[in-house]
Amino acid sequence: MNESSAFSDDGCRLQAASDPNNDPRIVYEQVTRCLCGGDLMEGPIWEWQICSSCGTWVNTKRPAEISLADVYGETYWTTTQELAGTPTLEQRFNRDMNDRIPVYLDALLPHLVESARICELGCGNARLLHELKLRGYYVIGTEFDSSVITRLTELTDVQILQGSSEQFPDESFDAVISIDVLEHVHNPGKFLQENARLLRPGGVMLLHTPVHDQPQTPYRYSVGLLWKLYHLYLFSRDLLLQLIDDAGFRVLDDKSAIFGWTVFILQKR
Repeated sequence: MNESSAFSDDGCRLQAASDPNNDPRIVYEQVTRCLCGGDLMEGPIWEWQICSSCGTWVNTKRPAEISLADVYGETYWTTTQELAGTPTLEQRFNRDMNDRIPVYLDALLPHLVESARICELGCGNARLLHELKLRGYYVIGTEFDSSVITRLTELTDVQILQGSSEQFPDESFDAVISIDVLEHVHNPGKFLQENARLLRPGGVMLLHTPVHDQPQTPYRYSVGLLWKLYHLYLFSRDLLLQLIDDAGFRVLDDKSAIFGWTVFILQKR
């Protein structure tokens, strides 16, 4: 069911997660079942419900796919900064080297072949690709919006293309990266399969996404993630491992990392 966007005048900042842009161009759709096919029951807050089968938390009111270009354009960065108090694109580029990037490098570097070709779909501030390029790897990233890419060219010389993964041939890369993306996509299984398509046999994927029932994930982090802009899922470990297996990967390593989220190193079978 589609419905036009709406935002009450007395809505608080957290409620703005339902429509952070208050933008009539964004069309919403109602979700009635979990990815696994399970029924949904009342969840902890707002539009979120919990799968009675696998335990995944599902945002039942999400932007329709036809609205994604509007959702993840340049206003995504400015809106998250205004509503959630997050840093700007430029601030994140500099700050991430102090927390996130060392974690990702420690996880990924031991699994890279010499002169590896690396791709990140939805590369954000591109700082990880920037650091990998400094270490001699061939890197390339993608982003939705040309204005975001223009801003990134002022921060790094990493090649960033506009658009999706369809522009790349099969088995183009030795490694792919997905950081804070999987929880935003409508079809996470298809997204993982597309990353597998890009990889050569034996290639690896760094996947960073929230898993709310990991033993090392504090409950307060999971609840906090529910208001993050346009998060569609908070995965249970069981469902995520099933999606990973169905996409043709095996898990080489996983560990708690940033904000209680989980870093997986996957290998294409």
